[in-house]
Amino acid sequence: MISRFVVPAATAALAVIATACAGRAAPAGQIAAGGTVPAITAADLERRLFLIADDSLMGRETGSAGAAAASAYVAAEFRRLGLEPAGDGGTYFQTVPFWRAAVDPASRIEAGGTTLTLGRDFLPASIAAPPLTVDGMAAVYGGPASDTTRWIPTEQGAGKIVVLDGALPRGTFVAPGRWRGAAALALVTLERIGPEAIARLREGRPVPDSLPNVNVLPLLWLSRRGATALLGAAPETLAPGAVGAPLRGRFGVARTPVAFPARNVVAVLRGRDPALRGEYVALTAHHDHVGFDHSPVDHDSLRAFDRVVRPMGADSPARDATPEEWTRIHSILDSLRRLRPARLDSIRNGADDDGSGTVSLLEIAEAMASGGARPRRSILFVSHTAEEAGLLGSRWFTDHATVPLDSIVGEIDQDMVGRGTTADFPRGGTGAGSATYLEVVGAKRLSRAFGEALDAANARQPTPFVFDLTYDQPGHPLQYYCRADHYSYARYGIPSLALSRGEHLDYHQVTDEAQYISYPDLLRVSRMVFDAAMALADAPTRPALDAPKATNPNALCRQ
Repeated sequence: MISRFVVPAATAALAVIATACAGRAAPAGQIAAGGTVPAITAADLERRLFLIADDSLMGRETGSAGAAAASAYVAAEFRRLGLEPAGDGGTYFQTVPFWRAAVDPASRIEAGGTTLTLGRDFLPASIAAPPLTVDGMAAVYGGPASDTTRWIPTEQGAGKIVVLDGALPRGTFVAPGRWRGAAALALVTLERIGPEAIARLREGRPVPDSLPNVNVLPLLWLSRRGATALLGAAPETLAPGAVGAPLRGRFGVARTPVAFPARNVVAVLRGRDPALRGEYVALTAHHDHVGFDHSPVDHDSLRAFDRVVRPMGADSPARDATPEEWTRIHSILDSLRRLRPARLDSIRNGADDDGSGTVSLLEIAEAMASGGARPRRSILFVSHTAEEAGLLGSRWFTDHATVPLDSIVGEIDQDMVGRGTTADFPRGGTGAGSATYLEVVGAKRLSRAFGEALDAANARQPTPFVFDLTYDQPGHPLQYYCRADHYSYARYGIPSLALSRGEHLDYHQVTDEAQYISYPDLLRVSRMVFDAAMALADAPTRPALDAPKATNPNALCRQ
C-alpha cells in the first residue's frame, strides 16, 4: 500500500510503478531527472533523496518495480551528465541474476495431535536450505542454546530435528560438522525475533540461486508453544536427549523469478591523462533497500518505542519495554499527538540506508562532470543493487567486472551517511553524537597510502570529521568490515573503505525517511569524498599495497 508523505515531485515515480505493474519495462528516467546545479549542495541532496526514498518506490527491494525505478533514475542522471556507460552491452546497466526466496505458505508440521501454525509456532529461517519432509521423524532436545557444554553429542541428533532452547549468543560459532547428520536445527526464539526479520522471510527476499544448497542444514525458529508440541513437554523441563513424538509435514522455502531485473548501474567519467585514464578510482553506494510490510503500523508510535527500546533499530534486540520505559514512550508519543494524528505506515523507505549514499554519489558525479579540469585518472561510478541481500550486487560486479579489476586503484563506498544527531549514536565512540562523527572501515587495511589520502582530504575540510575506527578493529563482533559493499573489492586486493555516520533508531524501519536526514552533514561527507577521489585520481602513482592479495577471493571474510 502507498502510505503518507508522497511529495508532488515524485508523481513521475508513481508512473514508473504503474507502468511496471502493467507488465511493461520501467522506462529510464521516469523519476524526474535534472533540475540540480553543478555544485554539490544540501538543497540538491535533499531534492534527490525525497525522490529516491519516496513511498511510491515501495522500499526499493531488489527485483521490485521500485528498485527498477531507482536504477533507471541513476542511469538517467549518468546519461544526462555525459558519463560513459560501462554496464553490459554498451548500456549503463549490469544485470544480476536473481530469484525471490520466501517461506512456502504450505509449510506445515503436525506433532502428535497438535498442528503447529506457521508464523506463530514455527518459521523456516534458512533461505538457502532445501525443503524438508518430516514424516515419521522426531525432535530431540539438544540442550540450552547458551550452554554448549550441555549440548547432546553429534550422533544423538542424527536423523532428528535438534531443538536448542533459546537463541545462540551473538558471536557463537557452530562448527559445520557439529550437527552433522541432523535433519534440521531448531531454536526456541521465535518470540524474540524482530518483525522485520520475520517479514523478510515470509514476504521473501532476493537470492542469486535458483536452487537451494543441499549442504545447508535447515533452520527453524520455534515459539515456546511450538517447541513444547515438538518435544511433548516444555524444553526447560526436559533433560538433553529427550525425544518427542513422531512428526508429519513438510516445510521450507520456495523460489520464484524476481518480477523485475536486478541491476547495477555503472558509468565512467573518463580521465584527461592518456597515460592514466585506463586506471579508475571507484565510488560506490547501493540503491536497493528492504521493501515494505503488508501490515501497516503507526509511524509515530513505532518511532517513540524505538527511541526508547530499540535505539539501533533492527540491530537492537527485540524485547518488551519496562514500566519505566513505557512512561517515557507515552511521554514522547503524547507530544507528537499534540502536533498530528496517527499516521499509518508500511514502507521501509531506506532514506539513510542507502538513499543517502546514492544521492551523494550522484551529486559527486555531477560536480566532477561539470567541473573545469577533469582528473587524470578515470572515475568509476557503481550504484550497486542487492546489498541488503548480502552484498550480492557488488560481489557480482567484482566477479564480472566491466573494467579490468587490476585497473581499479581504490574504492570508496558510502552507506548510511545522512544522519548525525546526538540521539543517533547510542553506543558512544569517538565524537559520537556530534557533527564530526564518521565511521571509517577498511581504509588502511590493504594500503596505508590509500587511507592517508582520505585523512588528507578530511584535514582540508572547513570542519574535519573525527574518524571512529572502532568497527574496523580485527575481530569486532559486529563484523562491519565484512558487512559493507567495499569488501567485495577488498577481497580482490583493491584498497577500499566504507564510510557511515552510524546506525540509529530508524535503521531498517518504516521510519527511515528523508525528513529525518541531516542535509548539512550529508553535504560535508559528499564534499570530503569528492576531494579524496580527486586527490587519488590526480596522484602521480596509485596507492601502494602493504598487504598481499588474497589467493582466494571467495574465502570466508575475517573481521
